[in-house]
Amino acid sequence: MFFDPKMQLVWVDGPLEKLDAFIEGCCVDGKRVHPARALDHMSASAGYAALNEDNPWGPLVEQIEALAKGFEIPVVEPTLADGRAQGTRDYLADLNERLETHRKDRELLEKQLEICTKGAESFAHFSSLDVPVELTQQCEYVKIRFGRLPKRGYAMLQKDFSSDPYILFVPCSEDDKALWGVYFAPKKDAARVDGIFSEAFFERVRLPGAAGTPEQIVANLQKNIGLLNSEIAEVNGQMARLWNEEKWKVAGIYASVCSLARLFELRRCAAVRGEHFFYCVWVAQPDIPAFTDACSGVGGLNLAQDMTMPMRRWKQENPEQR
Repeated sequence: MFFDPKMQLVWVDGPLEKLDAFIEGCCVDGKRVHPARALDHMSASAGYAALNEDNPWGPLVEQIEALAKGFEIPVVEPTLADGRAQGTRDYLADLNERLETHRKDRELLEKQLEICTKGAESFAHFSSLDVPVELTQQCEYVKIRFGRLPKRGYAMLQKDFSSDPYILFVPCSEDDKALWGVYFAPKKDAARVDGIFSEAFFERVRLPGAAGTPEQIVANLQKNIGLLNSEIAEVNGQMARLWNEEKWKVAGIYASVCSLARLFELRRCAAVRGEHFFYCVWVAQPDIPAFTDACSGVGGLNLAQDMTMPMRRWKQENPEQR
């Protein structure tokens, strides 16, 4: 039976200095040419080795992805010159510094927002207490504890300690499972009272320093929260405007360096000895003339078609035709 494989294994060899030009000019068409690891088709005794190199474009791809964090990089056709252009790395470093300045400003504002939000949530539980918080921290003979008391713990205190004048809990607000409020204890008896409330599963809340009643503090914090949200929105707007001005240039560089990174990875398919390389690719039979022409355009390359490997694979796939 006549053998007509769909794909042909083609060997290419030449001087190592031509390898990049060969890969870029002949191997990037994923539909027509499929590179294979040359060492998988060679005898170890030939003395060839793989190119185990760090990809110089990988870190630049990661740098751009980190720089564009939170933004979408437009999809554009790669122009390899964009990634190789002089000043590209300096441009990206400068843009990253400008964006990072905005990100640090936003991070600081977000931390302040988190503090204000948590503070407002904490003080809101005690907003019915019409006493300036700073006064509760200045009592000379009385300890005052703010916190959360489960309703079953409150019921236990009322049942077992109703006659104890020092076990006094003042509810300020409640939810389905607990009461939020304060209890008071003379300093000399504070350890005993703290122990009893601990048995009732009281969870102490340490309020941040602030002046005014809880209701006043919450109102002030809400104003701060509004201002901080406005400032964060302004910083986000500045970042968005900067990105919109630069995104198409970044997109071109990104597409370029991604392609360069993929091209460099294809170097790993080569087998190298000294200053000479061997490469093998699978090429569809009708595309071999075009592939040959592309290699001729690079110059200094030798091509040879390997019939042994396709025949062996064809026999494995068609045992009944042997």
